Amino acid sequence: MTPILTLTRVTPADAALLDRLWQFYELESSFWSGEDIDETGRFTSLDDFLERLGTPDPFDWAYLIRHEGQLAGLLLVGHQNLRGQSIMEFCDLYVLPRFRGRGLASEVVRQVVLASDHPWLICVFRADAQALRFWRRAFERLPFASVHEESPSEDPDLHEFIVMPPA
Repeated sequence: MTPILTLTRVTPADAALLDRLWQFYELESSFWSGEDIDETGRFTSLDDFLERLGTPDPFDWAYLIRHEGQLAGLLLVGHQNLRGQSIMEFCDLYVLPRFRGRGLASEVVRQVVLASDHPWLICVFRADAQALRFWRRAFERLPFASVHEESPSEDPDLHEFIVMPPA
């Protein structure tokens, strides 16, 4: 059964909410990234990103993920330059712990990547074993037309995958 999931584009009015969700994402990532909080008690913020919200042609987009109407996570996507070519990147996906195990992350991939008609870049930090497990399973289970791992990657800290949605 497909989860009842909606993606809502973040607007400037949602900036504070997105920033708070980002703190949860950074907290969980700190276990493998080693990132620490700053003097204000916060992890890295999205200040630069939040300042661009609402611009006519933003470089990046953010979405709030809702499950049955309840806030369940966030998604960031954007344009990336890979080996001199512009490509859409599925940047950051975060599902709050209470909503995990319901297929929400896979449904987000279906609605965003698999519903498109262009290639996507998916970068996974080498140290993020949980995210790498998710993507390896997704590559096997979801109907991608192709999955290619760039080797060597442009960033030695990342696994870089180029995926094509089904035709």
